[in-house]
Amino acid sequence: MKKQFTTLFALAASLFLLSGCNNSQSNTNHSQQIYTKIMAQGDHAVKKHDYAQAQAYYQAALKARPDDSKAQTYAQQAQNLTSAQKAVKNYSFAQAQNNLADVQDNSKGSASMKNTATKMLQTIKTVQKNRTQYRHRIETAATANDDHNYAQAQKQAIALMEITEFHKKYYGDLFKQANEILLTSSKNLQTTTANSAESKADTDTANNGQANDSHQAVGESDAIKNPTANGKKITAADIQKARKQLRDQGTQDAAASDSDIIRAIQKAATSGRSTITPADAGF
Repeated sequence: MKKQFTTLFALAASLFLLSGCNNSQSNTNHSQQIYTKIMAQGDHAVKKHDYAQAQAYYQAALKARPDDSKAQTYAQQAQNLTSAQKAVKNYSFAQAQNNLADVQDNSKGSASMKNTATKMLQTIKTVQKNRTQYRHRIETAATANDDHNYAQAQKQAIALMEITEFHKKYYGDLFKQANEILLTSSKNLQTTTANSAESKADTDTANNGQANDSHQAVGESDAIKNPTANGKKITAADIQKARKQLRDQGTQDAAASDSDIIRAIQKAATSGRSTITPADAGF
């Protein structure tokens, strides 16, 4: 806004000075002075790469010297550079190349603006090559994500975003796509990992249940329900204690089912004993 105000002020000043001159010779001299000053301001704006402001100054110079070919040429070049900058910002690189080619094709144009156009064209050529490579890598990551290969998609997105060049303004649209893939794949990977962990926990629980059941003999269908000894319920702790008693006596308790142990406890209790023997368990 400040630059626009400065440019408009320059235009207003030019018109004021021109209108204040009555003498023809004086008018010519003043017009030349204004023209020279405003052209210099336009050139200064070009050095700052502010081509929109430069264009305004060159057009103002035409108020002092209408039909001046230099001012017209410079204004057109500045306009094309402004358009090229806007096109690059919108990722319209083909349009930017056309604008820059027009800047270069002007044989009587500003050497400085031609040089800028040449550099911008070289940059765009590199950018387009990089964009092709980046786009391919994004498509690969997106395919992996669609195929539920979230770890691979995440890895590819991270690798791309670690490239310093990829963070420049020329790739903003592609960076947004890569970031979206990274966020999506990471979220899906977390969900998949959590589900896998839950599934593993369920499997482990089932396996543990099967391992516990393995203490029972094959075909054992006569498991004792609500077992008691001397009127007291036989608990799981009682069963484990009895198994330890067998092991302490040198007998491998694994071959005995829980029902075998329960019967051994009951048999020992009938005999007034609190310790079972291998014979009580059928060994």
